[in-house]
Amino acid sequence: MNLVKLQILVLIEKYKKVTDVAAEMNLKQPTVSFHMKSLESELGASLFQYRSGRVLLTDAGRALYQYAVRIVSLSAEAERTVKQFTSLASGNLELTASDIPASYLVPKLLSQFTQHYDGIDVYLSVLPDDAIRERLRSREIQLAVLHSTEGQDDTFHTQVIAEEETVLVFAPEHPFAGEQELTAQAVAREPWVQHEAASFLRGISDQWAQLNNVRVWNHAVLGSPEAVKGMLYTGRMVGVFSRSGIEGEVSAGRLAYAKLPGILPADGSFVLAWRKDYTLSPLQQAFAGMAADSAIKNGIPGAPV
Repeated sequence: MNLVKLQILVLIEKYKKVTDVAAEMNLKQPTVSFHMKSLESELGASLFQYRSGRVLLTDAGRALYQYAVRIVSLSAEAERTVKQFTSLASGNLELTASDIPASYLVPKLLSQFTQHYDGIDVYLSVLPDDAIRERLRSREIQLAVLHSTEGQDDTFHTQVIAEEETVLVFAPEHPFAGEQELTAQAVAREPWVQHEAASFLRGISDQWAQLNNVRVWNHAVLGSPEAVKGMLYTGRMVGVFSRSGIEGEVSAGRLAYAKLPGILPADGSFVLAWRKDYTLSPLQQAFAGMAADSAIKNGIPGAPV
């Protein structure tokens, strides 16, 4: 039972067609079919079933699949890690971040990093916080930047790299701009622009509403942070946002903000996260060290010392 056979089984579950698996692996279709039959013969079980031009996993195939995914992921991770140990003068740094840090924090860190290590290529992917946590646990990714609150990430090592303050945001001409003291009830009566359900900021607004026993009017739900800001520019709606993500708009007079009134959810921060059973490569350690130095220089509470 070699790695190629397990890769084929994983891809059969993904594509349901031998031709697509062959194209993905740059193999000929008869070669893929041969490995499939060889794996069944080796294990003495039927793993694949053919229905209406599609290839599906049998019960035995699905049982093997859960192990195959882990083995294939571990193999890919091992290869990436070993390659990163060769030199800090070349290589790839892969990082995943949620929308807010990916838009307003991580690009600055990556720019600073590439100035120190100009032979390194950097890759940043953007996913919701929940999806990032799941991919960290399943070993699909190794290093990520997340929103985090105290006690939330027990399965990961976390390193604070920036403060996160969630504020109530609205247009400068909104009546709230002239209010000295807001109440949770008054804020809840306004039409809200909400972030998508899987986002950290949506979770904060939902927690705030629950803590203050109010129900907000979700007038619009948008999947992009920039779209949320764009809808707040001209309307009478309100929403929550990371303060670090609106500094430019506040300075330009396009947005205003106030502290959320009432009982507040736990303070959060932006953290660099990786699994507790994963050892950072020298390249990843270098990035984590640079991010830590930047946090210390900026006086970020909770930054490593």
